[in-house]
Amino acid sequence: MLRKTAASISALSCLTFWACSGRQKVLDHTFPQHLWVYPDTIWQTFEVSAIQPCRKVELQIELEETYPWRNMYVLFFFQPPNQPPTKARFHLVFADSLGYWYKKNRRFAQIIIPQLALPYTGLYRIGLLPYIRQDTMIGIRRARLYLLPCSE
Repeated sequence: MLRKTAASISALSCLTFWACSGRQKVLDHTFPQHLWVYPDTIWQTFEVSAIQPCRKVELQIELEETYPWRNMYVLFFFQPPNQPPTKARFHLVFADSLGYWYKKNRRFAQIIIPQLALPYTGLYRIGLLPYIRQDTMIGIRRARLYLLPCSE
């Protein structure tokens, strides 16, 4: 009996460590017709089963050739369980001042939050909203958010 309990605790510890240690996709949205229409906020919920003192948030954006600007502003919303939401604005730069893209495949990844604590267990809610010059942003293929260990 003692061996079974020890084995169960060991397996649970390994699973908890594994779940908290790797890259975790918390949002993956493909835009129909490659359009992001203001004020369409992309919302997603994700479960946290163990308190995580430090995670990084990576935003990935995939663009089409038709994307007309060299940058983008987005609002990031974050709401822990039973807590009020917070928001932050981020500026993403995709091309230099001459219009040369930093990535040939137009897939951009940027750490937008270097240290984020997940101090509660339960359902978290996150969202992205374009903070743009016009009502519709064209040339947006996909947006993804990942949580990564702070040690990466």
